[in-house]
Amino acid sequence: MPCQYAAQHDFAGFYDTGIALPQLDALSSILRAVQLFSSDNQLDEALLCRARWENGLNRREHEGVRVLGPAAAPIMRLKRDYRYHFVLKSPSREKAECNAARHVGPNAVAQKIPRTQVIVDVDAIWLM
Repeated sequence: MPCQYAAQHDFAGFYDTGIALPQLDALSSILRAVQLFSSDNQLDEALLCRARWENGLNRREHEGVRVLGPAAAPIMRLKRDYRYHFVLKSPSREKAECNAARHVGPNAVAQKIPRTQVIVDVDAIWLM
């Protein structure tokens, strides 16, 4: 019956049939992503930071969060910095944020990594 509403340009009727809502729910897991960038002007230091994050993120229990990476960022060298990234995906923004904040923040402080070398992008839209 949704086709009937579409053919008549009855947008409210089409929406009320519930067709739009399940499609939005299916996309919600794609929309909840946290991207973690580490960068340094020395390749060795960038790789070391990436390895520390990798060990910490892979050891942690990530219920409901999928950890992708580490990988070289799509634009691996931007200006003078080498960049690596992880992507945390989850249907729940809170879980993804919580995992990122729990691991990356204290880890960066403990290792004395400057704030300019750590980027946490919540609800990442563009993964470049």
